[in-house]
Amino acid sequence: MASTAQELYRAALAMHDMTRLARPHIRPRGQEQAAVYLGYYFNLGFAVELYLKAYIRDLTGEDVSKYGHNLDALLEAALAAGFHFQENAISDIVRHIGHGHRSLIFRYAEGAQAFPEIYQLDLVDQALQACSDGMAHLR
Repeated sequence: MASTAQELYRAALAMHDMTRLARPHIRPRGQEQAAVYLGYYFNLGFAVELYLKAYIRDLTGEDVSKYGHNLDALLEAALAAGFHFQENAISDIVRHIGHGHRSLIFRYAEGAQAFPEIYQLDLVDQALQACSDGMAHLR
């Protein structure tokens, strides 16, 4: 049975909250990075995935499980359905972590030395918060 839009949204909120826990431990560029970045990117990827799935499911009723962990395909479908919450910022996040999320690099740390880094963490949180606020009716 496919998850409801409300279930997807609530899961997205949980993953979003987890990015906030890891964020203070992300070090500035050039400093040795603790392994916590894997948790940050893992949860960031799932927060974006689940917000996009909740949006699509809510507007179209579509079974979003067919997208798997493909953030690019999810973003494309969400944009086609009218997604507009920090569209440029979410697109940037997808461009940076989409491949790593889909290939589970952040889950299993395979190739973790070569992942694309995001240093505008405040802007990332603003983008996620826009998704949260924009779909608050799903609470």
